[in-house]
Amino acid sequence: MNKSNLSQINTEFAQLKFENEQLKNANKLLSEKLAAALDGTGLVIWEQDVPTGKLTVYNQTFGSMCGYQPHELEATVESWENNLHPDDKEFVLAAFNDHLNGKSLRYEVEHRMLHKEGAYTWVSDIGRVIEVDDEGNPLRMMGTHENITTEKEYELSLAKYANLDPLTSLLNRKALYHSFKLLTQSSRYDGGAFLFIDLDDFKKVNDQYGHKVGDKLLLCIAQLLSSLAPKSTKVARFGGDEFIILCDTSNKKVLTMLAHTLLSAFEKEIPIDGISFIVGLSIGVCCFSGTEASFDQIYEKADEAMYQSKNNGKNNCSILEIEPIT
Repeated sequence: MNKSNLSQINTEFAQLKFENEQLKNANKLLSEKLAAALDGTGLVIWEQDVPTGKLTVYNQTFGSMCGYQPHELEATVESWENNLHPDDKEFVLAAFNDHLNGKSLRYEVEHRMLHKEGAYTWVSDIGRVIEVDDEGNPLRMMGTHENITTEKEYELSLAKYANLDPLTSLLNRKALYHSFKLLTQSSRYDGGAFLFIDLDDFKKVNDQYGHKVGDKLLLCIAQLLSSLAPKSTKVARFGGDEFIILCDTSNKKVLTMLAHTLLSAFEKEIPIDGISFIVGLSIGVCCFSGTEASFDQIYEKADEAMYQSKNNGKNNCSILEIEPIT
């Protein structure tokens, strides 16, 4: 090889080296731009080598979404599985394996991951197989993780407050109706009862001391009712000074004992802002054992029983029963 050929080879090599360096720089710049763009969206791109289970996360460190530092968590499918919320693990892995086995077009779930500090991070997970071997077996899978904890907690809080009384956090009418349906449709259903509780002369509290004091008193009453009601019951507020306790028994002796337990407890003074209140209860009980009567019919019968208590001098209990339709 003469000097001229050698010089030409060296020149071409230098040019290739220069172009390679330019490509590396351009690739680095593109990667940085992609990472910056993805950071703005909250998306994390991942790739899985299916045969080995090795995971690669491109724009974050593996595990960083759950509070882990680099090298604290091995980047494998096994590590990911171990950090799934126990209640979510079964359906997440089922969806994941269904996609790998060709049963679904892509893998897509919302689930919780265990955070390093002990809490849970909500994640939206989407992925699909991008490479298969000659026999159709999956080789590589790519997808995205997105931290949706803030959105999910907001969504759950909306769902929660849609079913709770905003002042007392007791169940509202909608939630009590749902509990009633669950009770009457249960295989263990053997009757139930509504305890309709109306606070005697509560309007005078608001008129004399104002709604702020009245609301504080309602909150104390709600807490007291919740503490006295058996664990198997559901306690609800229907607005104003009306409360309902849904019981899973129609045994009149048991219901009478519960009513008198409530009446006795409310004989004690309840202090609010330096003022002592004694609250009287008029309780109407409606027992039901069949499945024919509707929620509204039982509610109306319990309301009727409550008014019997008021007509009998207040601060007492009356019991009525929904007769099964024959």
